[in-house]
Amino acid sequence: MKNICNEYNKWLLILPFIGILGSCSNGDEFFEEERYKKEIYVVSDVSQVFQAEYEMTKSDEAVKTLAFAVSGTNPIDRDVNIVVEKDEDLLTKYNYSNYMDETDKYAHGLKETDYTLSSSSVTIKAGAELKDQIGKLPITLKTSVLENLSVDSTYFIPFRIKEASPYEINEDKRNVLYRIYKKNQYASQRNNTYYNSIGYIGSAFFTSTKVVQPLSYNKIRVYVGSQVYSSSDTKATINKNAMIITVNEDNTVTMSPYSTEGGLKVTTLMPSDDPNDSSYGYRNVYNPDEQRFYLYYSYNAGGGEQIIREQMTLE
Repeated sequence: MKNICNEYNKWLLILPFIGILGSCSNGDEFFEEERYKKEIYVVSDVSQVFQAEYEMTKSDEAVKTLAFAVSGTNPIDRDVNIVVEKDEDLLTKYNYSNYMDETDKYAHGLKETDYTLSSSSVTIKAGAELKDQIGKLPITLKTSVLENLSVDSTYFIPFRIKEASPYEINEDKRNVLYRIYKKNQYASQRNNTYYNSIGYIGSAFFTSTKVVQPLSYNKIRVYVGSQVYSSSDTKATINKNAMIITVNEDNTVTMSPYSTEGGLKVTTLMPSDDPNDSSYGYRNVYNPDEQRFYLYYSYNAGGGEQIIREQMTLE
């Protein structure tokens, strides 16, 4: 009798597991069901910012895209249609929450005349693989507009999803600050571009790491001599220390002051043709194969003229 009871109890323990295994035997049905709610959203980081880096070239325009997507574990089975509009309130909230009364630090919004949308609507087509379920909104900026954007300021175009179907909109990811960065073949604004600099101030050797920033397709900004840039530098400090390097069609370069407000004077000097002269190796050229600038110039920031021979090489 005892053995019979033991067997009975054993089966009571085993039967629930048999039921579980039976329910899992058809696991495909479980994975075919939607486990996460399908919601339409605009792609952004945790701060509701989408980072778009525009490359400046000789072309009159540059294009980047803002991305939209649908959450869920399975591909959509119906086309998704999205209508986008501008959202000025989002930029106002961003500036106030981050800077409050420090209005000089406020991010700037682009005027509607500064950019072009090919359409205010976006479609995500059904049938694509999950990873390809992205809707893209092309946003075109004129090169002349990009060149006028200061590398010391922040620029956004604020957008929101006005309406969408056939799924719900994710309210937490409905709005986006589309941030505009610019770059050229020498430097990027989105990620600091560093150049290793070695050279001479007069006869004194110096070495430093320089931050180089893109201004236009063929112009960059960099500090003179051994001066070191900081992101916290004031406008007055920048104007006193920054020069522009312009790269010509033949890769020769010229130097000039970034601003006339700081009193900085910069002059491009003519290197000697004598190989024995100390200036001979600094031909005022950019070597694209080496990604290196050879510079010979003078500057005066108010403390007297300084003669600079310098090589700047991309890190």
